[in-house]
Amino acid sequence: MGAPRRAADRGLRRRRPGPWPGAGRGPAAGGRGRISARGPAGAGRPAGRVNPRRAAYEVLTGLERGPHLETLLGRALASAPARERAFATSLIFGVLRNRLYLDHLLAACLDRPLHKLDPPVVAVLRLGAAELACMSTPDFAAVSAAVELAQATPARRGQTLINAVLRKLARGWRDVPLPAVEADPAAHLAVRFSHPLWLVQELLAQWPAEFVQAWLAANQAPSPLTLRANTLKTTRDDLAARLAGSAESVAPHHLTPEGLVLRGATAPAAELPGFKEGLFQVQDAAAQAVSHLLGLRPGLAVADLCAGAGGKAGHLVALLGGGPGLVAVEPSPGRVRALRDNLNRLGVEGARIRQADALTLTGLGPFDRVLVDAPCSALGVAGRRPDVRWRRAPQDPPRLAALQLALCTRAADLLAPGGALLYCTCTVTRAENAGVAAALLAARPELRLEWPQDLAAPLGACIGPDGFFRSFPHQQQSDAFFAARLVRKFRKT
Repeated sequence: MGAPRRAADRGLRRRRPGPWPGAGRGPAAGGRGRISARGPAGAGRPAGRVNPRRAAYEVLTGLERGPHLETLLGRALASAPARERAFATSLIFGVLRNRLYLDHLLAACLDRPLHKLDPPVVAVLRLGAAELACMSTPDFAAVSAAVELAQATPARRGQTLINAVLRKLARGWRDVPLPAVEADPAAHLAVRFSHPLWLVQELLAQWPAEFVQAWLAANQAPSPLTLRANTLKTTRDDLAARLAGSAESVAPHHLTPEGLVLRGATAPAAELPGFKEGLFQVQDAAAQAVSHLLGLRPGLAVADLCAGAGGKAGHLVALLGGGPGLVAVEPSPGRVRALRDNLNRLGVEGARIRQADALTLTGLGPFDRVLVDAPCSALGVAGRRPDVRWRRAPQDPPRLAALQLALCTRAADLLAPGGALLYCTCTVTRAENAGVAAALLAARPELRLEWPQDLAAPLGACIGPDGFFRSFPHQQQSDAFFAARLVRKFRKT
């Protein structure tokens, strides 16, 4: 969704006509239509149904303890009917996408810092503020629902405070000004588009303010469902025809030849036609682009050193023509199981899977191509995964950059002469990305930055003057990715 209406945005209506759409890739992908102001479930809901506000509360407080958002959504909403699931997901993603703005509003109504309150109280306040400032819920119903939620949760000790703060907010949220853009552009953008101040400062240090504003605004819009047609089993056109009745629209993505964009999907991805048959992989267009950037052809020996659950591994095999040649390395036992299951679903045969740490694994190589889809701060997916905004801190990028450099150094050791290493991340910081690529090039003079000569025009357009690939939400309608392709020179004889 876009940012909620602020006092400064006179051209916008006070409230959206309904709740936020779901995340697009989560369980609320099919939840559409207006939800009643009181929500589809309350204290007297039928047995077996889910209270969406309570589910939203459980997810938001659970995030503070560390589990991934997808895990929490699955636990809270697995048994929820579509209507409750849609409303709960709207609340969850609405709070996550607008958290800093909601905190800004709440701060104007509190006599103490928000972080001094108990986390359960903060969660209920944010949910209530979201319904007041951004949704179609009438003021009295939003306040009443928040107090009722507090009574049913550990926030009950703060219900008097919650009632008073939200009543005050209902009367005056429209008059709370944003930080002045002239005085502090970074603070203005951070609050307006609900991104951490340190991240906005990082972006403004690299790009013009207008560019950053468009980027942040794009992050506020719900992400559509992006699929990669599995060309081992189907074509993009055939898959689009198969899915035509399963979404409001199905259209090709311009960035890759396999990409499809579904808007208004009628079911979660795993329930769409063709998923169980392995006809597609849920995969952002920028993630799809990565495999094309390697420059693959049948017969090459390829290593995926950070294979994860196998989204890119399946694509690599498809671009290799379906034959053997891929070694997928992943240290996590759980992810290795997911990797095997995913490759089996996609019909991938011949890939070798090694459960190991790429930094210490021996007996590999040489390879013609090595992919390092490195562990990173993941700030490039802050639109699709708004929880990432609040999980990262300024000290994370330098720490992760050191790991990325170590992985790339190991990958360089595995390259055959003339072989290519592709280092990529889904993040946007200088310590990672260009910083890591520059450090690797400085330490390994046998490497040079080089892209395939037959790179498709949409991908080539993402390569900047510094020679690195970057995608952006507001330009490519994808996650923000970075990539550098480094080729090992042949030794002179």
